[in-house]
Amino acid sequence: MQSIKFYIYSSFVALYMINLFADSNVVTYTQGAIGIIALLISIYGASKTYQVIGLIFTFFSSIMFIVYEVPFSNIAPYFTSMGLLISLLYIIPFINHYMIVGRFDQSLYQILQSNTPHLGKFYAKSYLTSYALTLFIFLSMIPLSYQFIKERTSQFNEKLTHQFATRSILRPFAAANVWSPIEVYIALVVAITGAYYLHLLPILLGFSIIMVLIDLTINYSRYRNLPLSTDSQTNKLSKETIQKVVYLVVFLILFMITATTTHLVFDLEFFDAIVLVIIPYTLAWALATGKLRTFIRYNREVWGTQLWTMQNFMMLLLPVGFFNEIVSDTGVFEPILESLSWLEYQPLLLFKFILLSSMILAFFGFHPLVTLSLQGLFVAPFLDTINPLSISIVMIVSVVVNDMTGTFNVPITMLNQYFKRNPYQLTFWNIGYALTFGVIGVLIGYLLNYL
Repeated sequence: MQSIKFYIYSSFVALYMINLFADSNVVTYTQGAIGIIALLISIYGASKTYQVIGLIFTFFSSIMFIVYEVPFSNIAPYFTSMGLLISLLYIIPFINHYMIVGRFDQSLYQILQSNTPHLGKFYAKSYLTSYALTLFIFLSMIPLSYQFIKERTSQFNEKLTHQFATRSILRPFAAANVWSPIEVYIALVVAITGAYYLHLLPILLGFSIIMVLIDLTINYSRYRNLPLSTDSQTNKLSKETIQKVVYLVVFLILFMITATTTHLVFDLEFFDAIVLVIIPYTLAWALATGKLRTFIRYNREVWGTQLWTMQNFMMLLLPVGFFNEIVSDTGVFEPILESLSWLEYQPLLLFKFILLSSMILAFFGFHPLVTLSLQGLFVAPFLDTINPLSISIVMIVSVVVNDMTGTFNVPITMLNQYFKRNPYQLTFWNIGYALTFGVIGVLIGYLLNYL
């Protein structure tokens, strides 16, 4: 079954990439047919949560399909609508794997060990290290960061260690993802609103820097009176460590330049360019750094785990895409949306609703991609009267807030496997900062709407 899933998933992604240039109905229908097969084979083996969500969306979509007499020929194209997100999720791990093979994560953690006389300075270093790692190895950062923080704060009580780790891991995770070029939530929001990512980038990056400075200022002061035991051998950074950190910065800058150039030369959407660039770019870097064979071998070794993750996303995204396309074509929600049309004259209320609905639904276990898809249906009528950039910023900030407060979201779940605490405790530790994060995002979106 694993080999079948590998060929089906790979074919779906390959056809999506081909159709970026071919724009062929034959390729679209073939990709859609493979998408249906992918959904069917993903039912077996997907986690129960994703099975339930996927089957619910498929059931209600099928009911609407029959009731509204949607043409049967539309089925296959409907199952291609989430091709971009599925392709991103399938290909992004190549960047993570290159970081691990090159041991760049270990070099960053050497920085944590050097010259940290008190917990305030260690918080700043662990925060910035987690921030940098999020951009490259995403969720893989969480267990790595926690192990180093646990070892370095072993002299303190368990509660302080858990609070410290929750803040210094989940907050930078959210702050980095709010502008990351490989964040799938941003790709979905851009697809919904039609906004231009390169126009959003400087605003989101500026917002991220503001939130980093606020959090570092608060927690540096909070922890600076707690001294750390020091080791004289960890006070100096090696030349190799500094060199690898420089490589990371160059890697990210050149990646953005390569993706932007591909986007402009081939007249593609920015995230489509990301999909095309990741594999050749990481292979080129692996070759240039003498890690090509190791990189290829490592990808083969871990691809089984990647397929296990992808079957969950196939089970979620294909039915959600099917549902969104049918709702869009049938106009089933139009009466409800028309009754809320007055919100176009009250954008601040609309932005507050987006933020609060995103946070509240996350508390009850709704997957962020489901929440974003539903919000996309809701905001669609307002995109002609409210600046799409404003709506995009608020949607992105609102969904990313849940990286640090979404009680049943993946980041908190991963971190809490070490804590063994009530997950709402982790939410509580971050809720104040998260509300500040969201409110500032809403205010930026609101102000932008009038510029």
